[in-house]
Amino acid sequence: MSSSVAASRIDEFRAAVASSVNDDLLRDRDLDAFVVDGIVPDLVVTPSSEHELATVLAEAHEHALAVIPFGAGTHRSLGNLPAGFDIALSTTRLDRIVAHEPADLTVTVEPGVRLDDLQTLLATSNQFLPLDPPCGNDATVGGLIASAAFGPLRHGFGTVRDWLIGVRVVHADGAISKAGGRVVKNVAGYEMTKLYTGSLGTLGVISEATFKLMPSPAARQTVAAYFHSPHAAATFAFAAQDAGLSLEAAELLSPPGAFAVLGQSRWAVLLRVGGSPGGVARTLREMTSLANGLHASVEHIDNDAWRRWSDVFTPGELALRVSVQPFAVADAVEVLDRRFAGAAATLSATISAGVVRVNARPSRDHRPAALVAHARALAARCDGYTVVDAAPVSYKREHDVFGPLRPDFAIMKRLKDEFDPRRILSPGRFVGRL
Repeated sequence: MSSSVAASRIDEFRAAVASSVNDDLLRDRDLDAFVVDGIVPDLVVTPSSEHELATVLAEAHEHALAVIPFGAGTHRSLGNLPAGFDIALSTTRLDRIVAHEPADLTVTVEPGVRLDDLQTLLATSNQFLPLDPPCGNDATVGGLIASAAFGPLRHGFGTVRDWLIGVRVVHADGAISKAGGRVVKNVAGYEMTKLYTGSLGTLGVISEATFKLMPSPAARQTVAAYFHSPHAAATFAFAAQDAGLSLEAAELLSPPGAFAVLGQSRWAVLLRVGGSPGGVARTLREMTSLANGLHASVEHIDNDAWRRWSDVFTPGELALRVSVQPFAVADAVEVLDRRFAGAAATLSATISAGVVRVNARPSRDHRPAALVAHARALAARCDGYTVVDAAPVSYKREHDVFGPLRPDFAIMKRLKDEFDPRRILSPGRFVGRL
């Protein structure tokens, strides 16, 4: 499409939206705040209602304009290079708490609600949503669902898929659908709810999301245990699990990762315990006994360590998630720490989930392609896979950040064909450049 044709379609889109709703939600300034992989959109649109959102998408569909939904932009590095980017669809004005039912332990929100604001609201009812992705407190709920990002709380609570019970979605042509409900026991459409999670906004734009919630524990304590090797650290983590210790989080850190988070350059497991005061005290005693049996030291840490973890493991220049079998985490962490040492890498692993995060700074001697290839080969030997959460644009031009296509790609392609046949939603960014 020539630049003049593209400009003409943008002008027609702008006129159509202005006549259907109003032109307050359109702007062509401050576009640099919405850059994705070096690509600047032509226009930013900020709908403030589901109706405006549906109108915007219907007109974009009509004029074949590429739209990338945009929350806080904290996970914009995830995904392949966009095949097109005409319109940044900001959800910042879709930021209302639709319903909070403390007695039912559910909350319904619009996609632009910041996770930090939501947690603050829930805390007034002694409740919380157990999700903590890197840079997550600045993230919006919509971005959290689209990226399926997670953090150390995955150990105790799973991922966003486990807590999302209902969504309303505006599709590429402006049609609106819903899946799931607002009560925990309603399971109708549950699989459809999961379908949108982690789809990078390629199947539709969430206009409303309902989560189940957890009661906040009466007491919470963070501790760090230090070990001489990742294998000793993993042995401790599995022993704690086998002993039935109730841990909210148990995250293995490489020495550089531990130094950045804890100020100690040693293999460490950062742990969070929550429950009644008596239960927390009992768990800490049993945990300390287990650690001492492995010649490890344990120290109490302020709970702000988790916010430091979030800052350290926010995807930087090159960020990977290497998934392996949980029993292979210690070997994987040791090998990756050695291989990425020249790239100033910090590593963090959720042992129970078998996920190793690597945040690195590539260089002339440690190029992204070689580093990622090494991680992929390692993961393949462990029946796992590697996702690139962030990489230089030069890498993305040559490689699919999701790696080799898996057997279920044909199903993903059929879904994209069905939900977005004109390829206007985040084109090219998903698996196989869908």
